[in-house]
Amino acid sequence: MDGRAAAALAVFFSLLPAALSSPPPGACAQKEPDVPRLLREIRDEVVGLGRYPGEEFSRGEFFLGEGDDDTNKTHAVGILVKDEADGPRMTIVCSRLEPSPEDPRVKHARDPRTIVCAFRTTGVDLVRSDYSPGELGKLLPAVLKAVVDKKNLLKK
Repeated sequence: MDGRAAAALAVFFSLLPAALSSPPPGACAQKEPDVPRLLREIRDEVVGLGRYPGEEFSRGEFFLGEGDDDTNKTHAVGILVKDEADGPRMTIVCSRLEPSPEDPRVKHARDPRTIVCAFRTTGVDLVRSDYSPGELGKLLPAVLKAVVDKKNLLKK
């Protein structure tokens, strides 16, 4: 093997770890979340939980955050789905959970933010949102996961 071939192999092997650890071009570009689809899925999952006796709406309370232990959750989410004359309407309220100064195991809901949407035959109308489109794209998948996780927990 001549000196140029040896040098080429040395360069190749020195760059190989970086090439293997880097994602291919375009792999980091993420597709924008389909907000109407996520809202429909959240509605379907909440309605699938059933109604409480005597109530004419479906509702659920959920927590966002890591792990199964609700004491480690960072946000509380309340969802209400009500049938109206022009189609179902869903309200989602998400609040940040802040530990109490007296007892950090107790958390208080702070800074509630609301999403209201109406489901029509033509699609989903976002009636009101305290979140930007980018924030909705990050929040709604987490809400859907929390709803599905609780639904699965209740099946056990």
